[in-house]
Amino acid sequence: MYSRKGYMDETYEILGYLGSGSGGVIYKAYHKRLQKEVVLKKIKRKSRDARINRNEVDILKNLNHMYLPQVVDFFEENGEIYTAMSFIPGRSLKELMEERRQFSQRQLIRWAMQLCSALNYLHTQTPPIIHGDIKPANIMVTPRGDVCLIDFNVSFAVNGNTVLGYTEGYASPEQYIIALDSREGRELPQYRVIDEKSDIYSLGITMYEMVTGHVPFDHENGVTIALMHLQNEITPPSQVRDGIPDSLEKIILKCTMKKPEDRYQTADELIADLKLVFEDTSGEYVGIVPTIDDSPTIMIDQNELTQRIQTNDDTQPVEDSDSNAYLEEDDEEEETGMNSKIEKLVIVLAAVVGAIILISIVVFVVKSSGLFKSGKSTTQSTIAATTEAKHHNTTEKYTVDNYIGLSLEAAREAIDNKFKINVTEEYSDTYAKGLVMQQDPESDTELEEGKTIKLVVSKGQKIEDKVTVPDVRSKTKSGAQSELKAAGLKVSIKESYSDDVAKGEVISQTPSQGSKVSKNTTVVITVSKGKKEDQTVSVPNLRYYTESEASQELQRFGLSLGSVLTEYSDSVEKGLVIRQRISSGSKVKKGTAVGIYVSLGPRQTATTADEESTTTGEE
Repeated sequence: MYSRKGYMDETYEILGYLGSGSGGVIYKAYHKRLQKEVVLKKIKRKSRDARINRNEVDILKNLNHMYLPQVVDFFEENGEIYTAMSFIPGRSLKELMEERRQFSQRQLIRWAMQLCSALNYLHTQTPPIIHGDIKPANIMVTPRGDVCLIDFNVSFAVNGNTVLGYTEGYASPEQYIIALDSREGRELPQYRVIDEKSDIYSLGITMYEMVTGHVPFDHENGVTIALMHLQNEITPPSQVRDGIPDSLEKIILKCTMKKPEDRYQTADELIADLKLVFEDTSGEYVGIVPTIDDSPTIMIDQNELTQRIQTNDDTQPVEDSDSNAYLEEDDEEEETGMNSKIEKLVIVLAAVVGAIILISIVVFVVKSSGLFKSGKSTTQSTIAATTEAKHHNTTEKYTVDNYIGLSLEAAREAIDNKFKINVTEEYSDTYAKGLVMQQDPESDTELEEGKTIKLVVSKGQKIEDKVTVPDVRSKTKSGAQSELKAAGLKVSIKESYSDDVAKGEVISQTPSQGSKVSKNTTVVITVSKGKKEDQTVSVPNLRYYTESEASQELQRFGLSLGSVLTEYSDSVEKGLVIRQRISSGSKVKKGTAVGIYVSLGPRQTATTADEESTTTGEE
């Protein structure tokens, strides 16, 4: 599992086993050089995919976002591949929800916006990074009350074809459909691509569970869950739980539309609507396409889906089974309307008659061509032809493996002289020089021994397409944009507070200055918003206020009303605030919720009740 005395790669001290997910086995460790706790993840992939994993992690190591874990390392140990990510303290959203924790709608919206921010950052990378497995179990709630999106499948949209793991109940319709084997003639044109909109669907399902307490489609059978996501309409959250604003419900329903084109197209669009949830609770601003399906119906048989969608540890489709688990033998006989013994007899007789007819035709053709008149030489050639035909019929077939991502040398070794190889080379922005980037036929195809496989090997990127990233730090935003665009690069702008860099000037850039990158690469620049103003305020004294007055007073100070509890009081009139959970005069951040205790008046005793009853009777 790991090397001597609990150490791995001479750098990591193993602290414990955390668990195992669809992406790999996870350990908690201590990074001796960085002197901090990290998470080590052993990737569940075959060794031939190691180069792909290395490329993926090299890209992830350059990512830096407050709601994503930082990838700090990538290494191999005893033939296994590991990534090291920063350890995120806290608990998963799934754990909190299983404890029936209640969250305010404002808190849920805040978390949803944080997740959207993380997704938008991933989706705008080059190439875009698709998380592919968004669910409460992959969302950590930190001690500060923020969320962090963890457990990347690490999948990239390369040439429009992305392969992802997924979790039942949260996966998008296209993730279920892509698991079907389209090679058998099924047309799946609209749902084959898994992209940013797939992540938005899964986030919508997660938001649905956050506001209602459960996912929209649940069943003990994974196949049934898949069919529900593909065919059933989602029950609106307001029909499950009261008090959900129309605006929030419409946003969730738009996220979870069946067709990707009917959902939010980017996480940025979703953020914009989430900001308006409580400003316009009607949700008129949310553009939802009516749920009228005018597209061709894709009929998906439950048995077919059972055969093609399997949810094993790697959450990958498996090969079809020839048997039908939902059809009894008696049912098959009823459909044909023929007794099985008679049916077998008819088939045998038909085969015999067909063989006789075929032999007669062959004899007639041979005699007509005069092959038997040429004596010994003719007989020998006939025997040779027969021998060759027999040899041809007994040629062994092999299943073609996946060679994409391997070096040419490794691909040759894997083929092991079973097939001939035809190699061509092409430039590629995605695959490193020397790696196989295309193959024909595709993997899992049956191919006769000695047949030819065509491999396209990457020549790397064209040298003339490489440009040097200029240094735009300390330059104005407009100046930096102009210089980067002049160099043939794209620009993405982030903003951040800074005590050292003047407002409007560039604090940092990624990739760094001097880097050699392809043309049209996106350079992310962080622009200063200046020094951060003091965001703390003093909590007002709410004693003797009514609940409504207390709420208004808190809003005046940029705060909100938190929990409202009641208790008896002999000194404070019923309906007025007795005390508050945060003392008046305390310094807190703007937006903090302040809880209050409201008086129920004096506790009524038996004597008091009798006196009141007597007084009422005298009157």
